[in-house]
Amino acid sequence: MNMSTRSKKYINGLLIVLTLIAIVVVVFFGSIPRTYDLEVGDTSMYDITAPRGIVDEAETERRAREAMTLVPTVMMRSEEKSAASLSAVTLFRTMVDERRAELYPTERVNGSENEGETGEGPTRVPTRKPSESTIQLAASSLISGLDQNLNIVIPSGDAEELMRMDRDRLDSIFDIMDTEANALVLKSLDALTLQRELSESSERISEQLTFNSSDTDMVVRFISLLIQPNIEYNVEATENAKQAAYDQVLNNPVMVNRGSRIITAGEIVTEDVMAKLEALDLIDNDEIDWITVVGTVGLVLITVVLAWLFFSRYNREIFEEPRHIIAVIITVLITLILSAYISSSYPLAPPIYFAAVVITAYFGFRSALVVSFLLALLVSPMVGFAPAFPLIAMSGSLVAALNTRGISRQDNYAKIILATAGINFLLTVVIGLLEKETWAIISTNVVQTVLSGVLSVIVAIGIMPLYEMIFNTVSPLRLIELSQPGHPLLKRLFLEAPGTSQHSLMVANLADAAAEAIGANSMIARTGAYYHDIGKLEAPMYFTENQQGENPHDHLPPEKSSQIITQHPNDSLKIGRRYRLPLPILRIANEHHGTTRLRYFYHKAKEEADKNGKEHIDDKPYRYTTPIPSTPESAVVMLADSTEAAMRSSGIENIADAEKLIRNVFKEKIEQEQLKDSGLSFADVETIIDAFLQVYAGHFHERVKYPEATAETT
Repeated sequence: MNMSTRSKKYINGLLIVLTLIAIVVVVFFGSIPRTYDLEVGDTSMYDITAPRGIVDEAETERRAREAMTLVPTVMMRSEEKSAASLSAVTLFRTMVDERRAELYPTERVNGSENEGETGEGPTRVPTRKPSESTIQLAASSLISGLDQNLNIVIPSGDAEELMRMDRDRLDSIFDIMDTEANALVLKSLDALTLQRELSESSERISEQLTFNSSDTDMVVRFISLLIQPNIEYNVEATENAKQAAYDQVLNNPVMVNRGSRIITAGEIVTEDVMAKLEALDLIDNDEIDWITVVGTVGLVLITVVLAWLFFSRYNREIFEEPRHIIAVIITVLITLILSAYISSSYPLAPPIYFAAVVITAYFGFRSALVVSFLLALLVSPMVGFAPAFPLIAMSGSLVAALNTRGISRQDNYAKIILATAGINFLLTVVIGLLEKETWAIISTNVVQTVLSGVLSVIVAIGIMPLYEMIFNTVSPLRLIELSQPGHPLLKRLFLEAPGTSQHSLMVANLADAAAEAIGANSMIARTGAYYHDIGKLEAPMYFTENQQGENPHDHLPPEKSSQIITQHPNDSLKIGRRYRLPLPILRIANEHHGTTRLRYFYHKAKEEADKNGKEHIDDKPYRYTTPIPSTPESAVVMLADSTEAAMRSSGIENIADAEKLIRNVFKEKIEQEQLKDSGLSFADVETIIDAFLQVYAGHFHERVKYPEATAETT
């Protein structure tokens, strides 16, 4: 590694570190909002709005507690109360049977006879009917027993009826009571639900009783006295329900949205307002917000790493000269500083489009998109992460870059301005409609984005000459200037190497047509072709096109001749740098021969070796040692240069032979792997061949004859 390369690496590293620090400072101070010296009880002198969205802690807590109070008490079915109701039904039946046993000693109860009597067959009829007074006495005893044991009172008529009715009728009533009671206690019954269930039970009981329709009402009365509500207050479930309601509100907090008014000028600062201001870091407390510092550093590091990964893989030439890095750094810093200044008041107006235009003009479309994306990331905290900003910024940057790419005339700059303003206008309106914003807000946002797009592009166009002067970068206007025949280097080429000058003009025509056909930058290809052979100015008479008599190579060994010829791409690079040619032009001048072999001098050396009895000759001294084409434009110039040289030496003057020769030239370059890093596809190669043929058709004053369609044979 030479000292110059090492120094460049140190300078590049230092620039990147200093830039990282500068970006952190700009993004940090652009992200922190204006602070106010206020305390609880003060009268605000300002209208203060939220610079970002936060949770309203006080209001959220208030609503959460309110939600807790609205939760009803949780009542749950109690097994104990349900069992108590069933026990009451059983005891009721037992007490009735006990009183009847006194009246009817021989009555069979539940399949057996009282007093130990047994037998089969139907229920025995009492041998003697009790007197009315005895029935009334038994009924009174039943009423008294029920009152004492179950705390219920049944009508005397019902009690006497229970004592009088025959056994089968009574068993039917008891069976229905058991069935209904068991069905009822399986449900969760409060007083209202119990009444509703009893009404439904009345309908079912009337369908089951066959002895007396009045028994239905009597059974319902008994059940309503015996079955009690079986739900009870559940402390744990109630507390869980209240906590769930509280947590639900906390999980869906009340938000203070970005732009919401916190306090109006003239209002008193309350504790709730102060809490919001502190949460938004709007109170002046002379403390550094270390969380924001750490977040800013992390964001900047991420963007720097992404930028390094991209440029190191797809645009490595930016690291070849410190001035290229400085140009990118200044573009980024100008964008960030302007964004930090205006973002607090106009969150949709940061001028990302400035960087998109400048980077596209000097470093390419792909680089512009990546830089615009990374700038949108860095500016996002400055605008409070407004969701509409990155959408509008990236869309506007894409349109600005697309219209800047390949621009060839000065009046086309109006197209960049109008296109950028137009997409910003449309996208701002569409986003506003989707967010259902008012027309007043949409209009304000439209003014921000349209003015930002227009002014950003105008400033970018205006600053281009300054970039060209300071950083020796390339823009469309610079390419137009370099293409003029009056440029000092082209004048030298015309006077000192006229054959090379004529050759370069023809190569430029071929390269321009081919680059335009495949969608490459035709201006860079044409301008690069003009300057690709300027290294021949170091020894113009050693190149065939400039010779007018004796050939100096006739008196040189082939290895020496090869050394002179293969040196001219490096001389082109050296002379181009001396004349401050931009990087894309220098790249073409240095790459247009790649690592190809000089066939003429190599064969001459082989012939001499054969004469001297040598069996093998190394072809390394007869190869160019320059890089192979790394861009489509470089590859197009390589193919145009080789094609033009071959056509000139062959003397071909018809399209058919020209196509055959061109395809041989292209095949040789492909086989020698000269196009593998150029980004050209095989389809592009075919397109380039057609473009070359169109140029030569005009040169030969012929039309290209395409083969006629013929019927396919099977």
